[in-house]
Amino acid sequence: MELQGTPMDAESFQEPMRPPGTPRTQGGTLRQQAEAIIRQAGWDLPPLPIVWSPRMARCAGLFVVEKDRRGVWHPEIRLSIPLLRRRDWPWPQQVCGCNCRSPEDIVQRILEHELIHYKLWVEGGDFGHTERFRTMAWEAFGHQSITHGIGTEP
Repeated sequence: MELQGTPMDAESFQEPMRPPGTPRTQGGTLRQQAEAIIRQAGWDLPPLPIVWSPRMARCAGLFVVEKDRRGVWHPEIRLSIPLLRRRDWPWPQQVCGCNCRSPEDIVQRILEHELIHYKLWVEGGDFGHTERFRTMAWEAFGHQSITHGIGTEP
């Protein structure tokens, strides 16, 4: 299986089973949050899975595209349980250049960030941290940084 992804930056929006210790999000399920973000930005995007990862420990969020054995690409957003369940951060916490005052705010900023990668991928362009990414992050969400600031990014 080939793998493409961007650090910091998964069939339909589905809220996965939440492993113990998984952070709860404000404003409903991850699916509902992502749909609201997409609407807020005025984007027309097909849904993608968003999953909690118990093994991701270096970055809080990741947009990944995997090719199946038929050669079909499948996008997915992964969120880190180890990083996003922490409650011992000093507040406010800077994420994507924005002050977050709660763990739910952090998840919101990271979802926004990963959905920008997804939009750029759907459009067929470079979906990394490009100047277009920076412009979209600022215009759609007011992000002042193109990195999460949570975890260790390559």
